[in-house]
Amino acid sequence: MHGDVDSPTRKLFPKMATWTPPQRQSRTRWVVSAGLVIVLLTALVAVVRQAGSDEWHTRCAEFTPVAGEVRPLQTARQALLSAGHDPVLSMEIVDLDTCATVLSWKSDLAQPAASVVKLLIALDLLQRTSTNSDEVENDITAMLTRSDDGVASRLWQHGGGSEIIARQVKALGLRHTRPPAVAGQWGSTVLSASDVSLVYRHIAGALEAEDRELLTSAMSEAPRAAADGVDQYFGIPSGLPDATWAVKQGWGSSGDRRVLNSTGFVKLGGTYVVTLLSSWRKDVDLATMSAALTKAVEALRGTMR
Repeated sequence: MHGDVDSPTRKLFPKMATWTPPQRQSRTRWVVSAGLVIVLLTALVAVVRQAGSDEWHTRCAEFTPVAGEVRPLQTARQALLSAGHDPVLSMEIVDLDTCATVLSWKSDLAQPAASVVKLLIALDLLQRTSTNSDEVENDITAMLTRSDDGVASRLWQHGGGSEIIARQVKALGLRHTRPPAVAGQWGSTVLSASDVSLVYRHIAGALEAEDRELLTSAMSEAPRAAADGVDQYFGIPSGLPDATWAVKQGWGSSGDRRVLNSTGFVKLGGTYVVTLLSSWRKDVDLATMSAALTKAVEALRGTMR
């Protein structure tokens, strides 16, 4: 029945189909409003978390060169040279906030990379995979956090060994990086301090946010003891204990030299990439190298705002 014809039910309860108790109506509006607030707050929290999770991002495309020699450089060099054992040194610091190179010493000198080359292995793996599977993320985390050599060796072999270096030299525009003379000895890959800066600048500026967070999260969670038992907290972690950092350290031997490198992102007043590369005669012990590199980093904090 349609139109103006009333049904028996309508005649008995004429307002039943349209009437809502006032209290129920008010409660309904309140529930809807509260639900909307919750949705908005959830979205806001997600945005804040997303913004805060990408703390190492930079928009710098080019970096102005260092204006001149800075006093902390001489103090840092002296800390390293006074340890003896014929150290060969190269250093660079770039400011990711002002887009400037604030310190440079023999930064184009190619030095053995040791485990710092794991950054190139990780970047190459990310470029060769369309999605980051759990296996990829676990491998990268183990390689960069605990500096796991077994994972690095497997990824080096699967990626074609020295072909990894060739691909990354081309992709990142590295100028002084060369693969190892012996194909399987990935730690003997050579990089300059300026090339290490380019690697970090690529991570900070060109890498997708998800990949950048994967790498930097692993690097910021490096434990004191590496997978091989070596104390990784030399250089940046011990020299700048009040800073926030995400590091990739390197140690080992290459040819007739012992190698100790400290590299990473540093937040201390501003946001920086700090690179110290060093090699020494084989008669040096790890404790001597570590102490010297840590003193050098302590001296370099004077270049940071």
